[in-house]
Amino acid sequence: MKDLKIMRGAEPIYLIGNRVGCLCLHGLSASPQEMAWLAQHMHKQGFSAHVPRLYGHGTSREHFQRVLWRDWYLSALDGYHLLRAHCDQLFVIGLSMGGLLALRLAAAEAVSGVVVLGSPLKLDAPLWLAHYLRYVRPVMLTSSPEDTPLDARIRELQAQRGEPITGRVAYYQMSTAGIAELHKLQIEVKRCLPQVRVPTLLIFSKQDQTVPYKNMALIQAGLANAQVETLTLERSDHILTNDVECETVFAATEAFIRRIAQLERV
Repeated sequence: MKDLKIMRGAEPIYLIGNRVGCLCLHGLSASPQEMAWLAQHMHKQGFSAHVPRLYGHGTSREHFQRVLWRDWYLSALDGYHLLRAHCDQLFVIGLSMGGLLALRLAAAEAVSGVVVLGSPLKLDAPLWLAHYLRYVRPVMLTSSPEDTPLDARIRELQAQRGEPITGRVAYYQMSTAGIAELHKLQIEVKRCLPQVRVPTLLIFSKQDQTVPYKNMALIQAGLANAQVETLTLERSDHILTNDVECETVFAATEAFIRRIAQLERV
């Protein structure tokens, strides 16, 4: 196995502000980088924010070979308790797989609200096949930063913001073990959706090429005991926190949390 090092840009983020906390959870094969701008935005508005690095992410893809969805959940739970020690109110914000973890966390722990960004309760692909492929084909769906304009956009904005230029920090080879565990997580979250009883904001894009837009309605239907708000984006692809409507995502998330936490804008 490769040296145990965290990739540049994949480090966890912890920003202390007021006693309202935002736990921000990244997606499958990604890293805290994709939630960094959202966390920074919330911190500038006075909130505390934490982006944990989920288990097996931001190091090397080989660490995914024995990963379980419970490992990701426990990483999120560690982050929850770390932030809870400082905060009286805590909101969980998750992108893609991170949104599924956020819903699972809200079903089991005391949170004030949830924001779900483009999360895949159901994908059109037969994910169940990954349970068998993980033992014979560890990698599939290989790509590179050049395959999408998002990496170039991130680099450009990082330069404008005076940040270290890392581009998108993620694995560009999808692990079949990771996909298999995502499938298990989907089943778990579908089961526990009725246990979520806190206000929830769902933000999805019609142009998402990874998670079909219909997932917003699927999740909303499962949240029978929660007050649900929705926001539809028209131009963004899957990584809503880095794409062209990211400022809309930040503003909607902030407004939702302020309203539920009963905080006035400073």
